[in-house]
Amino acid sequence: MEKSCRKCSRSGGGQMDRERAWFASLMWRAFPEATSEHELATLVAEVLTTDRVPVHPRTVRNWLRCENAPGFHYTLRILALAGAERVFEILDPEVRT
Repeated sequence: MEKSCRKCSRSGGGQMDRERAWFASLMWRAFPEATSEHELATLVAEVLTTDRVPVHPRTVRNWLRCENAPGFHYTLRILALAGAERVFEILDPEVRT
């Protein structure tokens, strides 16, 4: 089975940490009805799961805690749900849409 995330080393992770934090906040924006990490992880996992590749809530919790980085295809799907203009936050962190 193919993993749904990649684990990156924490050394020199300044930019990686910011990107992971951005993705975590993106998931919260995509699912504003979630009131807890558990609820958000369940919702995101349900949306991202396909017939071929399941996404487990534990994987999503790892993304929320910035412990792992999601695959690009997951980032695109969540970005579409949160609003594509959110991409400007990662390109220029001072831009707030």
